[in-house]
Amino acid sequence: MKESVREIKKSLEYALSIVLVFWVVHIVQWLFGLEFYSLGVFPRSVDGLLGIITSPFIHGDFQHLIANSIPMVVLTTLVFFFYKKKVFLIYSLIWITAGLLTWIIGRPSWHIGASSVIYGLASFLVFAGFFSKNFKLIIVSVIVLILYSSLVWGIFPGDTRISWEGHLSGAIAGLIWAYIFRKSLK
Repeated sequence: MKESVREIKKSLEYALSIVLVFWVVHIVQWLFGLEFYSLGVFPRSVDGLLGIITSPFIHGDFQHLIANSIPMVVLTTLVFFFYKKKVFLIYSLIWITAGLLTWIIGRPSWHIGASSVIYGLASFLVFAGFFSKNFKLIIVSVIVLILYSSLVWGIFPGDTRISWEGHLSGAIAGLIWAYIFRKSLK
């Protein structure tokens, strides 16, 4: 039991560390009146390639950052706890694939924020659990489905200020990597 508590704390620390970087970046941007949007993904543009890696760190305002912080902490903690053997690989692949797919399918605009990674993590957790056929991981899948079922609506066009393409790309990335790793996640 003590080992599980230690693992949960460690997973939460990783999640909080990632989100802390988001906050530091945004506070620096806000304090100094900087605009980091050009570190986002700009589809099919050489200038937008860096955003595949950096866009999740950039948020438009505090409301955007707050909206991404809680799901990022929850989903990152779950991935780090339940998939610890391959977590750094899985996490990196979801992050990069979501950004790359956004770069490929996105409309010509700067796409910023951690939503693509959030959608990727949620999708991965749902599909990996079901693909694994492991009861404990299926329970995690069901919990994520219940908590984040409203994310489904974010993969469709709507508000032009929101990158539904990033959401869709993240969801696809999570599905792809859950399928690819399905045999090694049991």
